[in-house]
Amino acid sequence: MKIIVSSLYFYTDHSGIALYATDFAKYAQEEGHDVKVITGFPFYPNWKKRKEDRRRFFRIDNLGSIKIYRGYTYVPPKPSTLSRLIQEFFMLFFSIINYLRVGKHDLIVVFSTPVSFGFLGVVMKWLYRSKLIINVQDFQVEAASSLKMVKGSFFVDLLKKIEGFSYKHADFVSTISRSMINVLKEKHVPQEKILFWPNWINLNEIDSLKIENGTFRKRYDVCDEDIIIGYAGNIGLKQGLEVMVDLANEFLETPCLRFYIIGEGAGLEGLKDYYQKTQPKNITFLPFLKTIEYKEFLVDSDVIFVSQKKTNKDIYFPSKLLEIMAMSKTILLNADKDSELYKVLKDNNLAYVTDYKDLSALKEATKTLINQPGLKATFGENARSFVTQYDRKNILGKIINQINNEKTNSNR
Repeated sequence: MKIIVSSLYFYTDHSGIALYATDFAKYAQEEGHDVKVITGFPFYPNWKKRKEDRRRFFRIDNLGSIKIYRGYTYVPPKPSTLSRLIQEFFMLFFSIINYLRVGKHDLIVVFSTPVSFGFLGVVMKWLYRSKLIINVQDFQVEAASSLKMVKGSFFVDLLKKIEGFSYKHADFVSTISRSMINVLKEKHVPQEKILFWPNWINLNEIDSLKIENGTFRKRYDVCDEDIIIGYAGNIGLKQGLEVMVDLANEFLETPCLRFYIIGEGAGLEGLKDYYQKTQPKNITFLPFLKTIEYKEFLVDSDVIFVSQKKTNKDIYFPSKLLEIMAMSKTILLNADKDSELYKVLKDNNLAYVTDYKDLSALKEATKTLINQPGLKATFGENARSFVTQYDRKNILGKIINQINNEKTNSNR
């Protein structure tokens, strides 16, 4: 089958949607499908293009035998609602040209957000008489509203119309968690169109890692006796990492405890402004790490901090969580107690969970994890056992089978 993968984020972007769009393309190619990718130039999550990509309007890259058709990507110096809309406009324009360059394919798979990519997918589906799957990794409308990224109803209404049009005319709409499936149903997507397509992890790749303990600690001069509590990933508004700064302030008199916030993103400037109010000396900010350095950080960290702001709807499930669990790491979660993320981790005893912004509970949880290493080991073992169901071969194998079956049925 000839497949087009369309995504704003793709290799060599190395966070969030890019990881899954890239790995799906690779897996489909491994299964014998002819895969081409339509995307922009890498910029995420640090919101900067490489020097060699500036002023480039088109380029074809190769990832193995996969051809990647790149179009000009506007990257604003400071992400805002308006600048993101400008970015989407440029991406849509150059994506249209790349769709025409790629030509007719049997299947289009759009990784969303933004919702405008789904709209373009529908247009190209009609032009090429292809099948269309929209894989919803994040709900742009709800995120923009609940995080107050959009002021006024005009843009929200416009996004809703584009989103509704896309879902109505797609052959399938998939998403990554049960709560997000419920949101699709609230948007009147018919049950027969909905696919549960959770994110996945390559366990063979994780198990084959050969990383020496202490590499991260040596690089950043951290003693073996010190306890590292760290966050690494995109720093956006939805993470609500201000609570980690508050937590660090509670442990200023605990010299062996080190906090790390690693990453970049649209929320970094605001987070650093918040940090400046108290400037706790036990917290360190680092830019986004290279892939191997990130894995070294995971190996050497004692506790991985994950937080998620409370929103009007349950619309987030962190993409980085599966790798953390696959490496048997202890997770300290701070999230809305009614969210699916909180419930899954609590009900399966996968992490120490606390309600969002409950600083007292966070402080007690941190003390417990410091003083009870056996509890950390239990959480890590449970997490590794739980995540095996999301192995790459299991998840993508089922999706590819569904795609093949749909293709077979449509040819009858």
